[in-house]
Amino acid sequence: MTADIEDAKEKRRRRARGAWRTYKWFDRIRSWQDWYTWFASFFQTNAGVATALTATAAVTTAAVIAHNVVIDPYAEPYTPVEVAPLVEPVRQTRGTMIFEIEGHDTFGRRATFDVVVAKNQYLWVRGSSDQLERDGRVISGAEVTRDVLDQEVRDGLAGAREIIAVGTASQEGSAAVEKARAGRRAQRTAAFVSEVVPDTAIPISALNLGQYRELRSQRGQDATDWQRPFMVIAVKDVEEGAILAEALSDAMSGQDRLPKPANYSTFELEKIR
Repeated sequence: MTADIEDAKEKRRRRARGAWRTYKWFDRIRSWQDWYTWFASFFQTNAGVATALTATAAVTTAAVIAHNVVIDPYAEPYTPVEVAPLVEPVRQTRGTMIFEIEGHDTFGRRATFDVVVAKNQYLWVRGSSDQLERDGRVISGAEVTRDVLDQEVRDGLAGAREIIAVGTASQEGSAAVEKARAGRRAQRTAAFVSEVVPDTAIPISALNLGQYRELRSQRGQDATDWQRPFMVIAVKDVEEGAILAEALSDAMSGQDRLPKPANYSTFELEKIR
């Protein structure tokens, strides 16, 4: 009799525990539904969006840390690669584009330059050391000084600490012959500059870049006129003791819109005036 009573009590206790677990389960489901309703409405607010973005950033950051520390504990920290911006002309005249560039010598001393490049309709005649052409027509020296070295360019050159006349040659021909031709073009450019900037207090140098030597040009070997631009450089500011040639080479390197010294056969800077 006592055993039957105890058995009945145990059955009631099991039913009670089962009922309690069922109640807690439904209560949990109701709580989830309430939480879901709140969650859905919360994300319709600005605060919810901000919190979500913050949480996403935190999770992303945690994932990166976990990757660096756990998966690859010896990984180097990520350093963004700095891409040099494409240099753009700061101003244009009727016949030129003018670029501002900056470079440093091997000791870190700084110099700044204005690079005056004739627009692509003005080019050295192929095979010539003293004639330029405009849209395929040979032009006179008077036209060069009037249309390329116009008054706006002259005013800029007149304020320079030094002027550098640049000579280049395209890839056709032998290296020695074209290097000599580029040197003569630099001298001819210097003569044009001396005519329009007669102030002898401003030194003038000739920069011979030599022959373009990247023979597999993306533009093809039948269109090499862009390799022999008419160029003049105004030295605007030079830190005391700076090696000008090194700073200029550094400034011109990596500029997609200007001749890169590495693409030419030489870099010889010679004082003229």
